[in-house]
Amino acid sequence: MKKLIISTLAVSTLIVGLISMNSCSKVEDIIDDITIPVPFTIPFDVETTIPFAVTTEPIKYPSIPLNLDLDAKIREQFNGATIDNVKSAKLSSFVVNFVSSSDSDSIKLDKVQDAKIYIKTPTLAEIEIAAVVNNVSPTALNFTPADKELMEYLKSKDVSIALELKGKELEPAVTQMKIRINSGFKIQVGL
Repeated sequence: MKKLIISTLAVSTLIVGLISMNSCSKVEDIIDDITIPVPFTIPFDVETTIPFAVTTEPIKYPSIPLNLDLDAKIREQFNGATIDNVKSAKLSSFVVNFVSSSDSDSIKLDKVQDAKIYIKTPTLAEIEIAAVVNNVSPTALNFTPADKELMEYLKSKDVSIALELKGKELEPAVTQMKIRINSGFKIQVGL
């Protein structure tokens, strides 16, 4: 009788162990099916023409609307996620590229010594999100992003950026300049 009870307990323990191992593997399979890479980058590119003028004093240009629908971009990449799942959003890259100028391209971005980018919405205060110091490139301003949380800004459909430029020379440069902005926002999503 004692052997029968011990054998029954051993078999019962083995069965319970197998069942619990099988259910754990199902949970692991569900976790493995979540394929949202965290974080991921949402690119944003825009081409625009600005009245380009640089002096030794900083000049802030009119705001450029981003027209970025973050919710649509997230849904485009990951069907189950929405803007409500965003836990963090930060600028990961920002480059202003020279396309052309109205004076036969003789004035380029190398006239710019320092530059800053600001982000704002109608309800949130303007903050600096990237800067260039001592630029030498005639074709690109490569900004260094600040480590700032931008989630609340990017949730707004009325988000815009403003460019501030400071020139190198005493002689000001003035033209109409066509630029291309290439940027990326690193998004972290929590489920």
